[in-house]
Amino acid sequence: MVTSTTTHPAFVELFHQMFDGHGPVYQYPMYEEGKGYRWKVATRLDNSFRFLLTPRMQGLEWAMDGGLLTHWLAGFTDSDGSIQISRAYNGVRMKLNLYNTNLELLVRLKKQIERLGFFPSGPYVTMLKGSSTPYGTYTKDLWNLPLQRTWEAQKLLRSLPVRHRERQELKRIVVSISKGARWEDIAPVVRQARRKVEEEVEDFAKVAENEYTSRHPEASLLPRKDGQRATSKKR
Repeated sequence: MVTSTTTHPAFVELFHQMFDGHGPVYQYPMYEEGKGYRWKVATRLDNSFRFLLTPRMQGLEWAMDGGLLTHWLAGFTDSDGSIQISRAYNGVRMKLNLYNTNLELLVRLKKQIERLGFFPSGPYVTMLKGSSTPYGTYTKDLWNLPLQRTWEAQKLLRSLPVRHRERQELKRIVVSISKGARWEDIAPVVRQARRKVEEEVEDFAKVAENEYTSRHPEASLLPRKDGQRATSKKR
């Protein structure tokens, strides 16, 4: 069984795209203490996916094939990566972060990325086990393998066939940025992309709340993520 929870509609779309043809995909609203209302997606995969659990896959021995590695990195970016576009003096900084709790995996991945001609830093620990955030408490250390040089991040992202809609939009912005670009010219596009995601997440969480409370009237007494009591609304 593969399961995940999210407030991002783009992730739910991707989950359906990936698994709808391989078994039933379940999607339902839920409430998590400390996180608020969100969506859970789940699917039970058939044995054709069992190869993903083999030592060869987990050890990245297959990554000597550059094409396979590029597609795997795209999937990793979709699921556990983030694309950052920020100000660097008057210019623009672009960065690709690859997060995971499996330090050994990131160490192996770093060697494979270096073989492609890119040189990420780290891995660095970004969240210690036991750290609490608005999204929950970490049960393991969270590590980051960042590609911090702007030109490297841009070049690698250009080759990654990412499928997560939010990542696709940020990739489009990244590859459109020319050398010497000024932050004041790029900032409006970046901020618009961020606002779009924030609005989608807020709306998606609200739909989850409405659906959950319509099915579970007692949920109207549950505290929301913002500390307020939820109010049940009929659809």
